[in-house]
Amino acid sequence: MPTPIPVTRADVKRLSVSLQGLRQRPASSDQAALKRIIERIGLLQLDSISVVARSHYLVMLARAGVYDPAALDALLADGFLFETWAHAACQLPAAHYPWYHAYIQHKRQKKSQWSRERLGADADATIHSVLEAIRARGPLSSKDFDSPRSGLSGWWNWKPAKLALEYLFDRGELMVSHRQQFRRYYDLTERVLDRHDFALDKTFAGFQRWTIEQGLRRIGIGSSSHVADYYRQPKRQAAKLLAEMQSAGAALPVAVAGWNEAAYMHRDTLPLLEDIMAGKQEPRLTAFLSPFDNLFWDRGRDEMLWDFHYRIEVYTPKAKRVYGYYVMPILHGSELVGRIDPKVERKAKRLILHNLHLERGVKLNAALMRGLIGAIEEFMAFHGCDRFELKRCNRVPLERRLRKHFG
Repeated sequence: MPTPIPVTRADVKRLSVSLQGLRQRPASSDQAALKRIIERIGLLQLDSISVVARSHYLVMLARAGVYDPAALDALLADGFLFETWAHAACQLPAAHYPWYHAYIQHKRQKKSQWSRERLGADADATIHSVLEAIRARGPLSSKDFDSPRSGLSGWWNWKPAKLALEYLFDRGELMVSHRQQFRRYYDLTERVLDRHDFALDKTFAGFQRWTIEQGLRRIGIGSSSHVADYYRQPKRQAAKLLAEMQSAGAALPVAVAGWNEAAYMHRDTLPLLEDIMAGKQEPRLTAFLSPFDNLFWDRGRDEMLWDFHYRIEVYTPKAKRVYGYYVMPILHGSELVGRIDPKVERKAKRLILHNLHLERGVKLNAALMRGLIGAIEEFMAFHGCDRFELKRCNRVPLERRLRKHFG
């Protein structure tokens, strides 16, 4: 057995931030840069909350700086991205589709997709009519079908056509061709894939190995449960596959100071880790992170690394919220130093921070002050805001400085 590589938590944090594209900004924020970022992090989680820009736009903003959201939208319509259920509902590079095709086929064989019973007594007729409409008319959204259900459906009150679309999407018979104002438009899978020439020859076992290897590459260093979480794979299977990767020399054992769990890193990550341990590649960005940012998907890992307890409070009753409604962590260098609760008033072109909270023990030095001002200015520019309002801040000197700067 190889001797585990000893590392500190600070090393792991710097490595994670670097691998996630949060060490420094690219030279440009054009569409080519957006593609490289997505290839680097592997997938973008989607979420419908829009109190500020939706989550996947914010994930890209933190890494690319101010960019054109239409350029990101076009990556789905142009076929560079596809949508599937990965960590959650996500967009991934289309080059990864063959692996997910194997996963979808496995689910169909195991009949582990959600039941046709949710579509009601006329399931066959509904499925057939939806498929034929899309075949004849091209990409359609659920709003293009006029099929209201009387009474409660038992599944978010969705109408039958919407349920059929989701059923066919889950089975791989339909794919999302594009979105308009975040609304999904579905098309036949063969038409969406027609622009690609990759072979659909992957196996389910290959898919499982691929997700664990990709997860390990993207988080840097973590336990088997941390690695499994990136693509939401079974933890026991992840532990087995990582042990096999270690035997083959692809995964290296790591001993993280203060961790009791066995940890791993991919052998290809070792040169970057050595640079970091030598004091090179120091992260210097200050950015606001989406509540669904890839950097801190695994809440247990977050607390082990950053001592940062984070929960999104959107679904918490207002009286019980601690930090606010749509809380975004603040990344400064390789540290999570605080959180904001923002809201964009689009008509008034105003950014409101209902709360700006720095964590206990975080020193408010000149570098952090400059970083926060820069991050706010960037956030305003991306959202088209020219007015700023701060409601609450737990550091008086910071509050005074921000009011003066943006006053």
